[in-house]
Amino acid sequence: MQLASSTTNLGLAMSDSSHHDDDGKTLILSIKEDVINFKQKSEEVLQSIAFRAMIFFQIIAYGSYSILVHLCEENNVITFSSTTMNFIVEFVKLSFSLFGVIYSSATSTIDFSLSLKQCIGWFRQSLPYAIPGILYFINNNLAVHMQVYMDPASYQILANFKIFTTAILYRLLIKHKLTRQQWFALSLLFFGGVAYSLGTIKNSSVMSKRSSASSTHMREMYIHPYGIPMIGIYCTLSGLAGVYNEYILKKHYNESLHVQNMFLYCYGTILNFIPAIGAAILSSHTTRSFNPFRGFSFYTWLIVLTQALNGLFMSL
Repeated sequence: MQLASSTTNLGLAMSDSSHHDDDGKTLILSIKEDVINFKQKSEEVLQSIAFRAMIFFQIIAYGSYSILVHLCEENNVITFSSTTMNFIVEFVKLSFSLFGVIYSSATSTIDFSLSLKQCIGWFRQSLPYAIPGILYFINNNLAVHMQVYMDPASYQILANFKIFTTAILYRLLIKHKLTRQQWFALSLLFFGGVAYSLGTIKNSSVMSKRSSASSTHMREMYIHPYGIPMIGIYCTLSGLAGVYNEYILKKHYNESLHVQNMFLYCYGTILNFIPAIGAAILSSHTTRSFNPFRGFSFYTWLIVLTQALNGLFMSL
C-alpha cells in the first residue's frame, strides 16, 4: 500500500512538472512572438517616418529651387556656371549609386572586371540610358537659365505643365489609356496655365517700364515672352525623359536599380563635365585664372545639396 501510494505521488509530481514545463515553453514562445511583432511594427513605423521625411524634403527642395537660383542673380545674370553646378550634382549621385552597386555586388553576380570585353559590354548595356541622360542634361541647364525670364511663383505654376506633357506622351508612346476624369483634369491644367501665362506676359511689359524708371527691384509676378517657349521645351523634354525612363525600367526590369542609376548618372556627369571645363577655360582668358567654381555662393552650394539628395530620393 505504501509502495502504491508513493508511486502515485511520484506520478502526480512528474505530471505537475511536465505541466509547468509546458507552461514555461508557452510563455517563452509568447514572449518571442511579442518581441518579433514589436520589431516588425517598429520597422514599419520607422519606414513610414523615413518615407514621409523624404516626401517633405522633396517638396522643400522642389519649391526652393527657383528661389535659390534667383538669390544667385546679379543684374539679371546667373553668376555661376549651370553646367558646373549640374556636374557636381550628377557626380554626387553617381558616387552614391556606385557605392550601392559595390555594396550589393556581394550578393549578386555583377562582374567588376576591367577587361576590354567587360568594358565594351557595360558600354553597350548603358546605351539606352544615353537618351534620357541627354534630355536631362538639356533640361537641368535650361531650368537654371530660364529663371531669369520669370519669377519663382510663375515658374512653379508653369512647371506643372510637366504633368500635361507626361500624360500625353505616356498615352502616345506607351499606349496607356486615360479616363475621362483624367482628360478633364489635364484640360483644366492646360487652360489654367495658358490663362496665367497671358496675364503674366502683360504684367512683364508693365514691370519693364516701371523698372526702367526706377532703380528698385520689382517683386511682382512676371514672365518674359522668351519664358513661354523655354517652359514649353522644358516641360516637353521632362515628360519625354520620364516616359522613356519608364520604358527602360519595364524593358530592363531584371537589372539592378543601382546599375540603372549608375548608367544614367554617368552620362549626366560626362555631358556636364565637358562644357563646364570649356566654360572655365574660356573665362580664364579674361580673368587670367582657371576657376570652374567662379560665381558660386552659399546659395549655389545649397542648390547642389538639395538637388543631389532630391535626385537620390527620387531614384529609390
